[in-house]
Amino acid sequence: MIRYLIALVLVAIGVAVGIAIRHYYFIPLEEKINIVDFATLLVTIFLAIYIPAFLEKQLQNSRYEKDVIIRKIEDLQSSFKEVNKLVTECVQKNAVSQTNCNLIISSFTSISNELESVITLIEHCHGKKLDTELTELKTFRRDYKNIVTGGQFQQRNFKYTVLTKKEEEVLYNKIDKAICMLILKVNRL
Repeated sequence: MIRYLIALVLVAIGVAVGIAIRHYYFIPLEEKINIVDFATLLVTIFLAIYIPAFLEKQLQNSRYEKDVIIRKIEDLQSSFKEVNKLVTECVQKNAVSQTNCNLIISSFTSISNELESVITLIEHCHGKKLDTELTELKTFRRDYKNIVTGGQFQQRNFKYTVLTKKEEEVLYNKIDKAICMLILKVNRL
């Protein structure tokens, strides 16, 4: 509504300026209308209305989709970070408590669900454009879960070795890098 009001005011100002110029300054005008000039005027008016109204809306919708996907990817990243913190805590305490064990298992459930949500959103909005990146992330998730929960993880008195922590940290950094690159690639779509 406000757009139409602004457009109406601008047209009125244009007419007023045109009348003022015609009364105070003599500008020779032809009485005939050139069809090419008229067509150019119509196309210019059409583009002046079409570009802001329709194209801007499409760009805004695309930006909204990207923002939703990026927020989901960032949630996934924070879930991986939470697992990394839990493993670090367990290494520092030199033991895996039952609480930490349950938290790690539930975090991997969350990671799996969040990754599936991200994949669904990306495929819905952008098709298979990021299929290789998503497949890489799935592989990283599986490998990360195997490192963190592999072996005798759920048995009493389980401890992470320094070597396991180092492998976990290296893979976590690869995952973090892959997630950051995925965010950048989603932004570029």
